[in-house]
Amino acid sequence: MKILACADIHMGRKPEFAQSGHSSWDAIVEKALSLAVDVVVLAGDVVEQEKAWLSVYGPLLKGLQTLKEAGIRVVGVGGNHDWNIFPSLVQDSDAITILGLGGKWESLDIGCVRFLGWSFPSSHEKENPLKKFPSDLLNPSLIHLGLLHADYGTALSAYAPVQEQDLIRSKVELWMLGHIHKRGKVGQAQAYYCGSPYALDVNEMGEHGVYLLETEGDLHFKPPLFIPLCPYRYETFIVDVSGIEDADGIQKHLTKSIRNCIHELKYEGTLYVKAVFTGTLNPSLNLGQVMQKIGDDDAFFIEEQGVVAYLLDRYEDQTELAIDLHQLSKGSGPDAMLAKKLLDPVQLDRLARQYQSLNEESCNSSAYSRLDSSSLSLEEAANLARQAGMRLLQAMIVQKQGER
Repeated sequence: MKILACADIHMGRKPEFAQSGHSSWDAIVEKALSLAVDVVVLAGDVVEQEKAWLSVYGPLLKGLQTLKEAGIRVVGVGGNHDWNIFPSLVQDSDAITILGLGGKWESLDIGCVRFLGWSFPSSHEKENPLKKFPSDLLNPSLIHLGLLHADYGTALSAYAPVQEQDLIRSKVELWMLGHIHKRGKVGQAQAYYCGSPYALDVNEMGEHGVYLLETEGDLHFKPPLFIPLCPYRYETFIVDVSGIEDADGIQKHLTKSIRNCIHELKYEGTLYVKAVFTGTLNPSLNLGQVMQKIGDDDAFFIEEQGVVAYLLDRYEDQTELAIDLHQLSKGSGPDAMLAKKLLDPVQLDRLARQYQSLNEESCNSSAYSRLDSSSLSLEEAANLARQAGMRLLQAMIVQKQGER
């Protein structure tokens, strides 16, 4: 038996470089037909949210009907985004089976495989669904495939927290999971996150696609085979600016670094790259101004080896400024005073604690109550404080040089 496994399609949420909010679903249907699979499994969050339902209802039903006419079964579970959409979907279409509606475990036998699934009963679920996994659903004469939308590796989560031992103790031969958009095997359990079939934003790096599962001799599953599906890809690349004296030098090094990235990836298609600047930055250079200038010069891209690579306007600054704090602190004036503060562990600790306090106040503000927030560690706060201080020193030095 051949099974195509996917999750987190989020129909209705249009990826930045996709044609529509259902482009990935259309690609999944086409791939299922070309591979002549027997079953397509959906591990939750097929639809972004109820408000998007009208815009994706037609394409979703059309795809399901196409699969049905090809003799391909579709089996899924509800995630935290589409938990309240699937009950009406199964009433409108007999081309899909949703397991575990209402938060109860269910099974379905197709050929030599027993599909086991649990669906979100609401948008948030703090309980571990595997704590109530019924072992009597297991059949020793069948191969078991578990479908679950869950937050792996944690005991505390609002999105069905499960841990490695829960999956191992279940005795299920293979689990396909949804919720995390990065694909791959998790821990030592026989469990894989499907990942999002199309990258939904710039933070979803690497290849995205689906998994092909095949049974061998009706006894077990072969190792899941990842199949790339997304026609574009996001990646980061390192740009070491040490020793570069001017903006032209940074632009030339950017070009060289992108080419190195292309050669290392061995990928063909459209590539969107985000620069991560490292090394020691000349104080006279401003990365923001350099990147703005590149953006103003029209789309910065490289085309070679079957790749069209575009430079994203967002970037990450991990550089250290080429400023001798010890030498600067020996002088007088505001820049010397700031240098002394940055060299003083007590002063830096005080600044770090102020950063922590401000971050906590922001997280507790009603304006940010809907956003996920995490507290800053003292080390993280100290790094931010030092970076801000160095940027201020840079501005002071540039101003001094301009006055000469």
